[in-house]
Amino acid sequence: MKLLGVRLDDHDASFCLYDNGKVSYLKTERIYQVKHHAYNNTNQWTVDLKRAFNLEPGDLDQIAIVADLVSYGQPQTENFESKEYSLLEDTECPVYQVEHHLAHALSAPMFPKTTHQFVFDGAGELFLNDENVSGTVWSVFKDYTLTDNNISNFKQRRVTDSFGAEYENLARYMELTADHPEDLPGKLMSLQSHGEVCNEFLEYLTSKLTDVKTQLSISTHPSNWEDYFKTKQRPALSKYDFAATIHVFLEQCILGIIRKHAATEDTILLTGGCAQNICWNTTIKNEFPNTLVTPHSADEGLAIGAMEWLRIKHNQPEAEYENFPYWNLDEIPEEPTIETIKIAANALAAGKIVGWYQGHGEVGPRSLGNRSILMHPSIENAKEILNSKVKNREPFRPFGATILKERQTEYFECDYDNPYMLYVGKIKKDNLPAITHIDGTCRFQTLGDENPAYRKLIEEFEKITGLPLILNTSLNLGGRPIAGTKWDGLQMLAKTDLDIFIFGNEVLFKDEVVD
Repeated sequence: MKLLGVRLDDHDASFCLYDNGKVSYLKTERIYQVKHHAYNNTNQWTVDLKRAFNLEPGDLDQIAIVADLVSYGQPQTENFESKEYSLLEDTECPVYQVEHHLAHALSAPMFPKTTHQFVFDGAGELFLNDENVSGTVWSVFKDYTLTDNNISNFKQRRVTDSFGAEYENLARYMELTADHPEDLPGKLMSLQSHGEVCNEFLEYLTSKLTDVKTQLSISTHPSNWEDYFKTKQRPALSKYDFAATIHVFLEQCILGIIRKHAATEDTILLTGGCAQNICWNTTIKNEFPNTLVTPHSADEGLAIGAMEWLRIKHNQPEAEYENFPYWNLDEIPEEPTIETIKIAANALAAGKIVGWYQGHGEVGPRSLGNRSILMHPSIENAKEILNSKVKNREPFRPFGATILKERQTEYFECDYDNPYMLYVGKIKKDNLPAITHIDGTCRFQTLGDENPAYRKLIEEFEKITGLPLILNTSLNLGGRPIAGTKWDGLQMLAKTDLDIFIFGNEVLFKDEVVD
């Protein structure tokens, strides 16, 4: 069977195709080079279905979508036929709608089975209620069965009580800006590490909860933040301390929900947009060591969950996931030879900034060694150079690293695997300024044998420098998607301080590219 999961709505459009056990994936922002790309109507996406998968809607057996159809002027129901909703005009292919949080919970078929699935985001399924917008903002799933798209243990919350929405509110309150609101939380996550938690303010926020035991409402609108200082006549906190305090408060609220439903020894899945917060993930992981987080936990993973819903519905065999997370259907180059890898390693050892484009692109927003900007982790001013002259982003933004898996405990104070850069760890060494955040941590990736070319590059770099790790950040400009073509990388080489761009086995130097 050919089963297609589709994410529509106003951001992060994506496709996931199940074709008799084979899985293909595309996030459309990579081909359009528009961050968080989405379609203006429910018909446009069929063009990319043909372009990326060489399929017409009529070639498919069934389609499942995740979308707030009210955004397209269409009613919101549990399942429907294509013609009735003008989703597909020229085919009889059945189309189903999958609930937003259910798709999140189902988006990890490549992971071991978990006992609980926790979904935390900004606003999942939106709908109108008495002329007010409401929505599902966190859900807990446990031991559920799928029957006509209905599940048990489903929790519904107002948008104003959303952890993701409140984090976004805080970012705006801190006067952070972004081309798309989905990018605000990531900036705040970096900024809050610059502050210290104010315990008195934290206690005040906790007192505003409507139900401390179950954490049913968080009540942290900016008006409450301001009221604390007005009524108590407290001296103003620094913006950094303010951000750090609310960050920890929201973290404790999320932990309260997890503690209510799961035991520390349970294997749990954490997904939804809030699972991109690596600081929250780390705190949860330290208390619940069997926590799993998908690299596609934000809305780009919904297409995978929709595909999985159809697979279960039709009792199809489990898919093949051996190449995960390198799934994205973007431009694919020739594999690099050892000579090319050595050129890259020597350039990095000499302090050069290398654009590294290999194989299929990664699923999710993290570059995991196929769409990366790489640099020596010991260069003192590397952060300043990369932020100002390559990435074009705020100076407080930190950079991650990739380390050979077997060397992890020599450099980081944690021993759990981190293949998707979803946790942070304290750095043990003092000679790694390029990857050391202000709080002494680093968002690191552990690398085993899953990416041979990337691993060989780090091994060659270690032979020269003695370091089994390199700085790794995504191959993009600030506010732009990760590169999806050779042309995208060449643009960066021409317009930034990138020194070398390596596209598969092709090595391109700055002086060879004309703007």
